[in-house]
Amino acid sequence: MRHTSVRTGNRLSGFMLDGPLAGVICSALAIAGAIGCSSDRATQIELIPKYFDLRPGETVRYAPMLREPSGALESAEAFEFESDDPSILVVEPRTGLVRAIAEGAAELLVRAGAAERRFKVTIRGTKLAPIKAVHHSEVQTIDGEDLLFVGHANRDGFDHTAVAKAGIDDWVRKSKASGRTVVFWVSDEYPNWYGADRQPDIAIVSEGQEHTILVEADRVVFTGGDFMFCTLRNVQMTLQTLLRAGRQDSLHYVFPPEAIWMADIWGTGDKSPYPAPTVLLGDVWYRHQSDLERYRAVILPFLQRLFGEYPVEDYPADAPPPDLERLIADWRVDIVVGDSVARTYRGAASTKTILLEFLAPRDLSGRS
Repeated sequence: MRHTSVRTGNRLSGFMLDGPLAGVICSALAIAGAIGCSSDRATQIELIPKYFDLRPGETVRYAPMLREPSGALESAEAFEFESDDPSILVVEPRTGLVRAIAEGAAELLVRAGAAERRFKVTIRGTKLAPIKAVHHSEVQTIDGEDLLFVGHANRDGFDHTAVAKAGIDDWVRKSKASGRTVVFWVSDEYPNWYGADRQPDIAIVSEGQEHTILVEADRVVFTGGDFMFCTLRNVQMTLQTLLRAGRQDSLHYVFPPEAIWMADIWGTGDKSPYPAPTVLLGDVWYRHQSDLERYRAVILPFLQRLFGEYPVEDYPADAPPPDLERLIADWRVDIVVGDSVARTYRGAASTKTILLEFLAPRDLSGRS
């Protein structure tokens, strides 16, 4: 097995998930709506995430939403938070950042416009250790035979019901047992990491999973993150840097559907944009009857966006050129979907190969 190494331009302790926040992306989208709850006011305040049972040391950023009498849901443009007991629960009044200090219960008062509401927050359990992380601009290379990427497993960002938690926890546990290197992609803007494991080999701060790190690995497993946005962006940036370096002629990237979440807006029928709970890629998988249907309905849109929309929705604005279409011009791209579909997406004559493998979902007992 190749020895794994990480080279940075600075020390690996420059960022702490319980430290000051400095977000770059998704803050506007992450407060674009919410699900309902009761209130005796004409305009009702709701919070995303609906997560009020914290451990000491845990930090979460709440997004206040306003439910209008018509039922419409809008983000609160101006709001204020207040804790009735700062010895238990500390808040930043105008950001929605809440930090659990000690065991006990506290009331969180939220005001937005003419509306206000109190939320009970309970703090109990063992103290949660911070995740030490370094900004992606400080990491030069990640070198390893087999890597696990865990992206944006944070409840206070998009996956506010933590649908991917069980799958991510399972992959982290098994990866560590097998010697696979574990890399977390964390957010300063949304610090509430819901994974059970908080000790990766390295944690990297990247608000949209953008980076220019040279990732030299025989295989990378991508988990966490939004399948069509942040996860896809990490694949784009990883490919872009590696292909420009010209250091490998064979790449293998793996996507386990039970450990990747996505906004439920890509299929046919009713759309469920944020803040509707996200769904597992595995749930979308089973809406289709065969691997061939999954390839056409789920994987092809991913591939078209991956190679044809670099960078995704013009983020990051400083994405290095050239685009991926030109970089893969002399590469073959092979696709495996589930147990029965293998396709060459492009470049059949090339000897340099990119293999993208979309595994069949499995339950936590390991059955397909």
